Amino acid sequence: MIDNLEIIKPLLNFTDEGDFYMLYVFKRKKDQPEGEKDNHQSVRTIKTYCIKSIEHLEKRYDEVKQLCEMFKARAYIHVQKQNHKDVSLNMMVELAQRIQSGQTNQKGLFDSVVGQIKTQEKRWIVDIDMKDENVLLRIMKLVNGCRPEGNKIYATIPTKNGYHLITGRFDVMEFNKVMSLQGDVPDIQKKNPTLLYLPNALN
Repeated sequence: MIDNLEIIKPLLNFTDEGDFYMLYVFKRKKDQPEGEKDNHQSVRTIKTYCIKSIEHLEKRYDEVKQLCEMFKARAYIHVQKQNHKDVSLNMMVELAQRIQSGQTNQKGLFDSVVGQIKTQEKRWIVDIDMKDENVLLRIMKLVNGCRPEGNKIYATIPTKNGYHLITGRFDVMEFNKVMSLQGDVPDIQKKNPTLLYLPNALN
């Protein structure tokens, strides 16, 4: 079991009315037994939450964990903030374009817009797919050494097979160039969520 709640809470800030972070309970195909893998797509969303405060997250957290255990699912949360006003304005534009093109079924409009629009915080995830602390420290040092200068690492999130480094923006070309000389180049995810909870059911 991996529970990253206390690591993630300091990353969340709610400064304006309407600020929220998306939380997902995902059932991943690769986590399921062989006989069940053909029954659904690679990722199936069990439930989504728009987290509007730390208190809201804490209030829903037992429910999130229970869903993960019940469905053998994982909980992920975005650490890039969004705002309902921005989403609503973009939904109006997207809705008009859909109707104009003849699309009358608007199921999934909110999720579609949330997935497309720019987020208010530029936070990236460096996905390190191994449990090697020496590799982790080397990559952290490299991230901080890339332009712009300074500490760009906000958190280290444990995952099932390694770590997610939550970082600010840095020179990706410089990073990839150095990493390619040292071996595998970690995936840099600019709009993906990070792991919040991995249940005992998936160990």
